[in-house]
Amino acid sequence: MRFKSAVAFLTLSLVCVLSRVSFADNLTLSGVGGQSTDGVYVYPYLFTITGPGGTDTLVDMSCLNFDREVSIGQSWTANPIDVATISSSSTIDGESGTAFIEDAYLYNQYAAAATAGDTQQISDLQFAIWYIMDPAINAGNTGGGYDANAAYLVQQAQTSALPDQAAGDFANDIAFIPSGTYSGEPQIFMTDPPPSAVAPEPTSLVLLGTGLLGAVALMRRKRTQG
Repeated sequence: MRFKSAVAFLTLSLVCVLSRVSFADNLTLSGVGGQSTDGVYVYPYLFTITGPGGTDTLVDMSCLNFDREVSIGQSWTANPIDVATISSSSTIDGESGTAFIEDAYLYNQYAAAATAGDTQQISDLQFAIWYIMDPAINAGNTGGGYDANAAYLVQQAQTSALPDQAAGDFANDIAFIPSGTYSGEPQIFMTDPPPSAVAPEPTSLVLLGTGLLGAVALMRRKRTQG
């Protein structure tokens, strides 16, 4: 009886948690900002986002994965994660928590570059962001998209991102983590500030939901073996 009660409690808790963390926003890549370097578009990528708060259009984002490909008009679901809650020791969608934090540091420099009309800096920031998660881009873009300044920006991020996160500098940075199954693999995208349509979740809720699921499975297995 105690076992059944425990399982019922954990299952109910799991449902309550997953009802929050499993809700995914719908993202549609609606266009690009027009700037291209080395034959690939860089920030901004323009999105239409539908979430619990409604629909937002023309949301500027930066993609974080150079080795993943999406096309204009493609839609997918994604979970919004608050970068301020990401642990450097975590792994999210196959990428390290540190990589997300470093990319947020670089993302926050887009605004100054855009205000100054510095298209080269925008390009360098995008390629530096790509390098953080996909260092192999260096081989194909040396002297081009991934130039000396992009490499310098990566070094800055590696030195300053974690202290900046600890100081609370990434409170508005949101990473959209793809969910579901697709014929391709949608990129991870980042934006700041959070679009009004979304309700970002801390990564702790995702980890809690995973932990409860594991606890229920373990208790059921012990019950079966007994």
